[in-house]
Amino acid sequence: MKFKVQCDINDGIVLMDPAYFKDMNEDILNAINIFLDPNGVTELVDDFPDEEWTEVYERETTPLKEFIESGKMWVYLMGPGEKEFVLEETDSDKLTGSISIESGKLIVVMAGELLQCLYYPDLEMETIGELELENGSYRIGLHADGMIGIKKYS
Repeated sequence: MKFKVQCDINDGIVLMDPAYFKDMNEDILNAINIFLDPNGVTELVDDFPDEEWTEVYERETTPLKEFIESGKMWVYLMGPGEKEFVLEETDSDKLTGSISIESGKLIVVMAGELLQCLYYPDLEMETIGELELENGSYRIGLHADGMIGIKKYS
């Protein structure tokens, strides 16, 4: 699957099985908001007066990092600009992340869109694309050329 994304502000590309939406609690949603602001340039900084943003960022994104480490989500943080990606199954051994599939579907969505639709469930989520995959665990990673490789390992 080939796709191009355009970001006007910091955002991220999320790959995940929609079956895990049910596991995304308020702590994870708040952590995504902060994760999208690594440099502390949004009004979120005002919620943490007298604290260094690097410390806030490290502490407050922990629920998201744990969610990612559990294999329920993969995120690539993007700054403003346009970038092309290709998502494809690969035999590469240089994949550093992991992702689990339990419903047979992997979606690609912008993090901002995911947040908006999880906060407001009546909205219809605009995904970038989806891939049908066998249930199981996969290795996943981004190569410098914009290729997102995915490889089943169990």
